[in-house]
Amino acid sequence: MMSFPSSGSASGLTFRILLAGEEGVGKTSLILRFIQNRFEESSTPKSLEGDFITKQFNLFGAPIKLQIQDLGVTLWEEIVSYHVRDNDGILIILDTSSKGKMKPYLDYWLKPIRQVSNDIPVIVVGNKTDLPTKINITKTAQYAAQIGSVFVETSAKTGENVSYAFKLITSEIVKRKAAAKKASEGRRSDGLNSIFTHYDL
Repeated sequence: MMSFPSSGSASGLTFRILLAGEEGVGKTSLILRFIQNRFEESSTPKSLEGDFITKQFNLFGAPIKLQIQDLGVTLWEEIVSYHVRDNDGILIILDTSSKGKMKPYLDYWLKPIRQVSNDIPVIVVGNKTDLPTKINITKTAQYAAQIGSVFVETSAKTGENVSYAFKLITSEIVKRKAAAKKASEGRRSDGLNSIFTHYDL
């Protein structure tokens, strides 16, 4: 879960995020691109399923540590409550080059999250834009918005929007949770004023 530094510390913010989606949509490839800026040409790169991979970066002048986990293949509806409690944000990954109906896909992955929580930030990531698109991007984005998410197109192969997607989910986490933290503690004194000022918090 999200952790804030103690008063007087400028060590930064730590968030935990989960990547969920069907096998083969590119979850591991997205993590590798974001963490190491590389892409494995193999159609089946070594899975990071279950592992927590850490990435540190700055967001609006504040140090951020992301703990990223690849969910892997599982019976999502049976464990969604646990993952909503255990993470600060979730990326739902889909394959834009795979012909299929996106409404049932999002109903399976995204609706159970919203049944548990309307507060946790969720971003739908349409991966593999380097390949011919076989889904209706506009309708997918519209439906994702209807059930409380934002849609972003990425390519783990070219790197397009990969960093943006991870930083966007981080930004959403901060925007939704930091205001409550400030309200409970009053004036901030942890050296992270820049990120809160960005959101007028």
